[in-house]
Amino acid sequence: MLKTIRTLALLLVALAVAMPAGAQPTRLYDKEVKSLIEQSKQTFDHFWDALDGQLKNSTFKGPSGEFVVKRIGEDYKTAIDLANSRFNDTYSAGTEVGAFLKDAVRFQNYVEKQGASMKGASEWQAHTSVLGKLAVEYGATFPPTEGQTLRRYSDKEVVDATRAIEQSSAQLASTLENALKKDKATPEAARKATVADVKRVGEAAKVLESTVKDGKPASALVTSLFDQAKKGQAALTASGAASAVQGQWVGIDGKLATIAAAYHQK
Repeated sequence: MLKTIRTLALLLVALAVAMPAGAQPTRLYDKEVKSLIEQSKQTFDHFWDALDGQLKNSTFKGPSGEFVVKRIGEDYKTAIDLANSRFNDTYSAGTEVGAFLKDAVRFQNYVEKQGASMKGASEWQAHTSVLGKLAVEYGATFPPTEGQTLRRYSDKEVVDATRAIEQSSAQLASTLENALKKDKATPEAARKATVADVKRVGEAAKVLESTVKDGKPASALVTSLFDQAKKGQAALTASGAASAVQGQWVGIDGKLATIAAAYHQK
C-alpha cells in the first residue's frame, strides 16, 4: 500500500509539473501566515521609527474622520498584536486580521496626502507590501474592498478535508462496486475501471494529506486531486449505478470545495 501511495505521489507531481505555473493553486502554511502577521508589526515599527516626531503628534483629517496620528498608531499596533496572539492551528484570526487591515487604510490615506517625499514613505510601502500578501491568504485585498469578508482555512482544516475525502471515496467505491455487480449490463472491465477511478480520488487526497502534514509544497497535488475528482465523477455519472450512489458524491464535493477555498480556487 505504501509503495502504491509513493508511486501515485510521483505520478501526480509529474503530471502537475507539466502544467503552466499560473494554473496551479497557491497557499501559505499556518507558520508562514503567522510570520506575515509578525512582519506586519515589524514593518510598521520601521515606518513609525522613520516618521517625523512632529507628524506623530499632528492631527489628520481624512475620509474616515479626524484622528491624532500618535494615538491611531498605538491602536494599530495593539490590533496587530491581538491578531498575532489569537492566531493558532485551529483559528486563523480572520476577524482580527480584517480589523487591522481596515485600520491601515487610515494610515494609507495619511501617507498619500503627505506625499512621496515624507519621511517614512518608503517604509510604509514596505509595510503595505506585507499587508497585500497577508490579505491574499484570507481571500481579500489591500486596500480592502467595501464589505469584504476575510476567511482562511487552517492547515488542520485542509488535512481534515482530505481525510474525509479518503474515507468517503473508499465507502463510495465499495457501494459502487456492489451496485455494478448487480448490473449485468456492465462488463467486468468497465466495472473495475469505474471503481478504480473513484478509488484514485481518495488516493490522491491521501497524498495531499501527507504533504500538507509535512509542510511541503502541495499546489501541484491540489491540481491533480481536482483532475482526478473530475475523472471519478465523470466515470460515476456514466455508470449504470449513478442514480443509486450519486448522493454519496455530495460529501466528497463539499470537502473538495473546502480545499478549493483554502487554495484560493473559485
